[in-house]
Amino acid sequence: MQRFLVALACFILMTMPAGAQQTVELRVQLAVPSGEKVSGALVALVDAANGIVSESLSGSSGGVVLRARPGDYRVRVRRIGFRPFFSQTVTIPREAQLDIRVDSPPIVLSAMVVSVRAQCGGISRDAAALSTAWEEISKALQARQLTVRDFKGIERWSVYRREVDAGGSVVSADTTFYPAPTGRPFAAIDPVSLVRDGYVRGDAVSGWDYYGPDEAVLLSRGFAETHCFRIVRDRKRQADVGVAFAPVPRRRVADIKGVLWLDASTSELREIEFQFVNVDLVDRFAPGGFTRFLRLPSGSWIVSEWLLRMPQIAIKSERFTTPALTGYIESGGGVVANPETEKR
Repeated sequence: MQRFLVALACFILMTMPAGAQQTVELRVQLAVPSGEKVSGALVALVDAANGIVSESLSGSSGGVVLRARPGDYRVRVRRIGFRPFFSQTVTIPREAQLDIRVDSPPIVLSAMVVSVRAQCGGISRDAAALSTAWEEISKALQARQLTVRDFKGIERWSVYRREVDAGGSVVSADTTFYPAPTGRPFAAIDPVSLVRDGYVRGDAVSGWDYYGPDEAVLLSRGFAETHCFRIVRDRKRQADVGVAFAPVPRRRVADIKGVLWLDASTSELREIEFQFVNVDLVDRFAPGGFTRFLRLPSGSWIVSEWLLRMPQIAIKSERFTTPALTGYIESGGGVVANPETEKR
């Protein structure tokens, strides 16, 4: 029996598909022509069809390690605020470190004008301004997904829950602190579930459950297919360019609308503002929230602050089901850079 198991194991190894072959490492060092290191860039090995084989985020030293099966690839570098850069073909395994001088033209968002018409069900490359802005948003969201370290200067997360009355006075509050290296302070539920069942669930009798978006939701195919997008500007945010999103026409499931705000000069994603819609009685009380982003000196991306504001509603009359606002529950949090700030 023992010899049979050994022989079977050898047979399995010999008949493994090509995709299961062992991967090898490629060490890459990035710098611009002036010699400055490139941190916080999305670095990927791409095949002949430009399909991503491996992708990671460059560290504060400009270095990154990519893994793939032996073969010929190019290295694609995507930096926020710049066009993508592609290296010459590189063959791995490769013993020596690959040094790349990244030289690509900048992206200009400041000249973008308001979109007259929205594009629904995804953003095509034909809509040049919208496609460019969304690409910068995607870079930040993907970098956020890949950020698992380099939290230098961030001591901890604060997570709070507040209850306020209709006049805005705090009724109760509770705050908990967590070590920053735990990674993601919050995450949304499965994007497929949100498309199917909505972002708000419940009724006036049992109450409502609210689900805000995270980077996985915003990057999902389902989000693109169920929303319309357009470029917006706001006089109160002269330095920013926004990509507004709203549910596609005739969508009746509880959903979200809002704006993703980019810094017009650096192309960095700053904030997502959103509001829940298609929620019957709840709509008039503007439930919603925001998520704010911060790029650390290391190039890593984190969520620096977030808030979900949910109305508390009472029914005044069973006969006419008249809703009345009694207050709000606010769930949120943020990063704490210095523990001493907790005492102030």
